[in-house]
Amino acid sequence: MSTLLLKPLLFFTVFTVIISANSINTNSSHFGDNNSVPLPTVVKYVTPYGTGNHSDSSWTNAYSIQDLKHRLASNTTFYFADSTFLVDSIVVNNFTNISFIGKGKDKTILEGIDVGNVESIINWSIKCFDILNSSNTTIKDLQIRRFRRWGIRVGSTSNNFLGHNLYIDSCGWTAETGEVMLSPCAVKLFGDFGHLGQSQIMQSGWDGMQVAGYGVLLDSSTIYWTGRDDPGAIHQGDGIHMFKNPNVSYIIDGVQIGKAGRLIGKNCVINTVEAKKSGIEAGFIDPSVEKPLVQVYNSRITGGKGIGITQSADPLYGGFYSTIENCTIEALDPLRRPLRIGFYDTGTPGVINNNILICHPGFNPLLCPVGEYDTDPNAVNYGLNTWKIGDRMAGSILCRS
Repeated sequence: MSTLLLKPLLFFTVFTVIISANSINTNSSHFGDNNSVPLPTVVKYVTPYGTGNHSDSSWTNAYSIQDLKHRLASNTTFYFADSTFLVDSIVVNNFTNISFIGKGKDKTILEGIDVGNVESIINWSIKCFDILNSSNTTIKDLQIRRFRRWGIRVGSTSNNFLGHNLYIDSCGWTAETGEVMLSPCAVKLFGDFGHLGQSQIMQSGWDGMQVAGYGVLLDSSTIYWTGRDDPGAIHQGDGIHMFKNPNVSYIIDGVQIGKAGRLIGKNCVINTVEAKKSGIEAGFIDPSVEKPLVQVYNSRITGGKGIGITQSADPLYGGFYSTIENCTIEALDPLRRPLRIGFYDTGTPGVINNNILICHPGFNPLLCPVGEYDTDPNAVNYGLNTWKIGDRMAGSILCRS
């Protein structure tokens, strides 16, 4: 049974791939401006129905969207026209250095349903991009909308994905179709070193983003209104949900341990609007899975609960520790806290510092805005954080381990 520590009012302190140790570097120094990585110089052109002789050599002889699906190639940039494309699954399987570039997220639209039939969710396409066994895939400057299972999935064996200047709207809607689809979501980043930047994820049926890879970066982006798919999303709808990787495990001292996601979020705004779930959920999964880890900086996070985190003093690969700094974190549910800390190991450099924690106006002022579960009261390294209940200041409170 979980145990809850309340500190005093003025203080609150498919298949499995088995991977050997030292095979993955998860240092956060990996993150650079990978938006500046040059695109492949082999160029092909795509319009909704193709033009000319469909040779892909120019806008007047462009591929159709169906041509594209069957003629993908590594080391190639595919430019999409200023138009709306009706899409049913673009599978990128076993390619490297491949790019899909639109004219702008308000100009190039990949649509899962004919615009005259948008109310019929059961007729929306299942998925847009499915990136499998591929590396160095880029998707930029376009809009993806109305896909039932996901807008983008980067699979466990794909790495170095870049999504930039994207608008991903109304993806992960399945409940009203009567179908069983596991873990629908707008964007799934299950491979290592995925980067989504300067993008918007809007009106997700279930979770906005799911992370099950190492070295995932979300920066300068917005996730707004998750868990909209009633009634099926009653227990779903996190802004970001840190997942057990479905395909990757490690053998440590003869024991199989499932891989879990690691995320850095910076300069982001996440608001679930619905009070069902968390802005970011990176809590304990189970003993057979490593702890998910998250670092969030200079962001505003709002959910039924703001953020849930755990901490590992001995992460399997690389020195990566959960840290929340310079953020505003808000809980929409009067019975839940802006920050929940569970199974947090002592002896790490991770900190909870310089944050504003905002409770629902109906929150009990005798409780602390941070809940610690199954955590040593001296484990967490708190700095100076500010507490509000609604618009009312509850004081600048020093949170100490």
